[in-house]
Amino acid sequence: MIKNKPLTTDLIGGKTLKTDEKINFFGEVDELSAFIMEFTHYTENDELNAKLIEIVKTLSQILAEVAGSKNKMSADSLSALLEWCSYYGEKAGAFKRFVLPGKTLKGAKAHVLRTVTRRCERAYANVYEKYGGSAFIFEYLNKLSTLFYHIARIYDENE
Repeated sequence: MIKNKPLTTDLIGGKTLKTDEKINFFGEVDELSAFIMEFTHYTENDELNAKLIEIVKTLSQILAEVAGSKNKMSADSLSALLEWCSYYGEKAGAFKRFVLPGKTLKGAKAHVLRTVTRRCERAYANVYEKYGGSAFIFEYLNKLSTLFYHIARIYDENE
């Protein structure tokens, strides 16, 4: 172990401390992507799985943008997510009562996605505060947690 030398990692543009806000955000989003891909093995819904895979691809684009890539998250990705939120929100129906997270296995897994997404959003707030960033990324993460809430409700209230 090297004493008195900060641990760093490579990002686009140079080295960054492993304690940096960006590195924390990358870890949170990486965990979210892994949980999303795990969820695809439970949904038994090809249409939803295709959307989930698109979300993971968008999360990868967000990571690249935060790391310093010149490529930015597409406004089309946010538009698609908003459409999916509307669709699954209508499918879930009107909110009727307090939701007990995880009445079903699929509902529980969707609620984990929702809460991890919220953690990603908070981690991005720290990145944004220190480095600046994109309002699109904030909105995407916020609406993504809403999407997972709708999906969880569909599984918990309709199965």
